[in-house]
Amino acid sequence: MLRTRSYDLLVSTFQAIALLLFHNSHVSLAFRDVCERMRIDSATGRRVLHSLACGKHRVLLKTGHRKVIDPALDQFKPNKLFTSKLKRFSITMPVLDAERRRDLESDVQHQRNFSIDATLVRIMKARKRLSHQELVGEAIHQIQHFTPDSKLVRQRIEGLIEREYLQRAEGDPKLYIYLP
Repeated sequence: MLRTRSYDLLVSTFQAIALLLFHNSHVSLAFRDVCERMRIDSATGRRVLHSLACGKHRVLLKTGHRKVIDPALDQFKPNKLFTSKLKRFSITMPVLDAERRRDLESDVQHQRNFSIDATLVRIMKARKRLSHQELVGEAIHQIQHFTPDSKLVRQRIEGLIEREYLQRAEGDPKLYIYLP
């Protein structure tokens, strides 16, 4: 007699939707069909199905190579013989590919530069004159959503001087003056 065991899976929303497509089903679905039914793009579909069919816990079975998703050929179906020693486990999604990660990091850095610039201008607009140490310290203190490096803050100050938002005091190069 075959006993079925229930498991508590900790999965993302996309993974849960994919698993629901196969709930109480013995039918195989092509990669394209899964993406269409979930209304997601191919890259996201690849990540979701890779985590469910190629990872440590293979709750879905796939045709073709064990470790690689081929969108044109692979078919997916529930793994009726799935077993695990753990009653509760999580299935993590793979990280973004290198190119998307670089683009994302570039966008984040760009947004952080804007945030530092805005903070520096806001401080200088209120104070009019500040020393380098006071300006850097105040900027690092005011920025809450990330901790900027003092070297990056110094670079942003130089950028503001080039764009004529700030200028150095003539007698003291460590003193900045706000230009309205």
